[in-house]
Amino acid sequence: MNKQELQLLAQKYLEGKASEEEKRLLNQWYDTTNDGWVEYVNTNTPETEEEVRQRILNSIKQQMPVGEAKKSFVAFKRLFTGSISAAAAVLLVFFGWQLFLKEKSSTPQLVEVPSSKIVEIILPDSSKVWLNEGSVFKYPKKFHAQNRTVELLEGRAYFEIKHQAKQPFIVKTNTLNVTVLGTSFDVRAYHNEGKTKVSVVTGKVGITLKEDAKTPAVMLLPRQEATLNKLSNQLIKAPVKEIAVNAWCKSQLVFEQEDLGNIFKVLEKKYNTKISVNNKKLLNEHISITLGNQPLDSVMRILSFTKHFKYQMANDSISVIR
Repeated sequence: MNKQELQLLAQKYLEGKASEEEKRLLNQWYDTTNDGWVEYVNTNTPETEEEVRQRILNSIKQQMPVGEAKKSFVAFKRLFTGSISAAAAVLLVFFGWQLFLKEKSSTPQLVEVPSSKIVEIILPDSSKVWLNEGSVFKYPKKFHAQNRTVELLEGRAYFEIKHQAKQPFIVKTNTLNVTVLGTSFDVRAYHNEGKTKVSVVTGKVGITLKEDAKTPAVMLLPRQEATLNKLSNQLIKAPVKEIAVNAWCKSQLVFEQEDLGNIFKVLEKKYNTKISVNNKKLLNEHISITLGNQPLDSVMRILSFTKHFKYQMANDSISVIR
């Protein structure tokens, strides 16, 4: 008896329409099944059998009218006390298991990138995302028909998005939303930096403030970026060099007239260290520099020579002195 025939017989049994011969076939199938319903369902989740049974039961009860759910609950309970026919169990388990798998498949994927790592992800539409260290990113296993929405909860991500005119791609951060059709761009949204930055390499990007949806979108073209100051809630557009946008994907650090304070924060993340500065004015000084994938001591030597300060390294901390 194949699976389809088995389901039809089980359905007739529950409806009270099964003949004596059909009942005999169902019971015969059950008697020849070595491990009962568990083998038939082929459960391969880390949950216990009892947890799976309970989740199946809950799913069935939610999908049925009250009378039907009560009837199914009685049938399901009797299955495991040995007083119900296996045919009813087959139907309940099969449809319950389908609901269970559907629930599993709709659970979003959450990616948390550890220190000193860069992670590349292929999204369901074959678009690519590179996540910098310390980033937290959430995306669905399957995109909706209307749009392709992901969330950058923390950190930095570079996107190469497949063009789909009828299905815009949306990146949500804690301060703004980025909408594109098909393009490559960078989003930087570290909570401790006080700003969110979006930079475009190719295509066209629209930006809206998360808490001010009525304001018209700010449009960005290639080699443009927009920075949102979290305190003033102002969005400022500026030109940007293409190499500065995604250099970090290749473990390069490119800074264009960046505050030294922000550079130190980037170094703290990259090298898992703590940098303290005795002269706070130094943090506001600007610098343009490109740093490769080199030891922290070499980086600090370059910065100290350029900005005329001294430093001391001890264990997992650095003291900057001027």
